[in-house]
Amino acid sequence: MLKKIQIILFVIVLSVVSFKPSFAATDSQIQAGNKLRTLKILAGYEDGSLRLDNHITRAEIATILVRVLGYENTIIVGMEEQKFKDVKDSHWASSNIKKAAKLGLITGYPDGSFKPNQDITYAEITAMMVRITKQDKNLEGVWPNNYINKGRQLGIVQEENINFNQKVTRGTVAELLWNTLLVKIK
Repeated sequence: MLKKIQIILFVIVLSVVSFKPSFAATDSQIQAGNKLRTLKILAGYEDGSLRLDNHITRAEIATILVRVLGYENTIIVGMEEQKFKDVKDSHWASSNIKKAAKLGLITGYPDGSFKPNQDITYAEITAMMVRITKQDKNLEGVWPNNYINKGRQLGIVQEENINFNQKVTRGTVAELLWNTLLVKIK
């Protein structure tokens, strides 16, 4: 009986030690994150880390998208018209949210909200990446398959089995954004 308990404990310890959470950043995500940091697109935290295994919010994505296009320190005509009932002018990302919305990269929800602190899903980030390429006109199919399929066609999305509603990490965003920057616009 003691030997069985030892074997069971050994198996448990072995499985815990070798367990890698599904949200841990992959090598390709780490490489993409480091390249984006070098380009000053993805900012790190005070401790120097990118925290690629953390989820990312809609406000953070709006800021990254504006930064990617070079509009971070620019005023966009008409951006003041972009109002969301849950984004006050004092919100840290208010200006970038308005810019990203005016540029057509992001949208709010039917109730007039933006949900800036909500984690972003795979479907949402893929749609934003496709919009950056300006390849989002006349998409065939319904949301989110239309954007996922276009993302695959462009080389942005490379995964086969995707949970569209899955909250994505900063690492996933880094990889998708890097893939987007490599897209050859036709």
